[in-house]
Amino acid sequence: MSVLHRCGMITAALTIVGYGCASTGENHVLSADEQHAEALDLYERRNYVEAVSALQAFSFNYPQDPRVEDARWLTAQAYYGAKDWVTAAQEYLGFQRDFPRGERAPEALYQAARSYERLSLRPELDQRDTERAINMYERLTTEYSRSEFVEEAKEKRRRLRNKLAEKVYLNAEYYFDHKRYEAAEIYLVDLIEKYPDSDWLAASYSLLAETFCEQGLRDRAFELYELLLDTFPDSDAASEVDDRLSPGCREARPPAAQLEAETNGR
Repeated sequence: MSVLHRCGMITAALTIVGYGCASTGENHVLSADEQHAEALDLYERRNYVEAVSALQAFSFNYPQDPRVEDARWLTAQAYYGAKDWVTAAQEYLGFQRDFPRGERAPEALYQAARSYERLSLRPELDQRDTERAINMYERLTTEYSRSEFVEEAKEKRRRLRNKLAEKVYLNAEYYFDHKRYEAAEIYLVDLIEKYPDSDWLAASYSLLAETFCEQGLRDRAFELYELLLDTFPDSDAASEVDDRLSPGCREARPPAAQLEAETNGR
């Protein structure tokens, strides 16, 4: 739990307790309008800690007020504004869960995805938050297919999936460099199957061809070599493959019948 989240909960709890004591005449009870106006003022002044507590207190004290939906939205926005990405994502998801048909429901999923994307680490590190962001973008495109956020969500999903593909490629490259060719093959085949639209496909064909070649699988290496040249003729991988792949794996082996004929003719 973040510092902002803890402070907000504590302040909100104290605020709620204060309002509870008002019936004894010790405190002035703010009306719904006054409390909402105060919370909104704190939010607009970017005093996010106090804004969160005031918004949560308003939602607690006046649960039937039609502005509760707006207060819940601003609570999520306040956490996002404070760069508390984890809590922001949770608040956005809670908002979408409670107001699935509300005008802001699609944007709530979009913002939850953006919050997780903010937490996404470099490709070589843990990618769980990247996967969470992808899932949120996918939910948005599925559940709110007519939303104005769909096209941007699709592009962001594609970019994040490309990041996952890069991680798989880096793993494969690591095992290849350490001559663990079977492990490299597993990662590369997995990348090709799971991320056929990624920017790493051409490089994967090239490295898999090398992996097959190093294992003595010349025919399979040649198949990948040809596939690379046919599918990605203008790629960097295609222009570099001749230097990386040994000559024996860049040439088709003659069929067995032709080999036998040539041998008998000698």
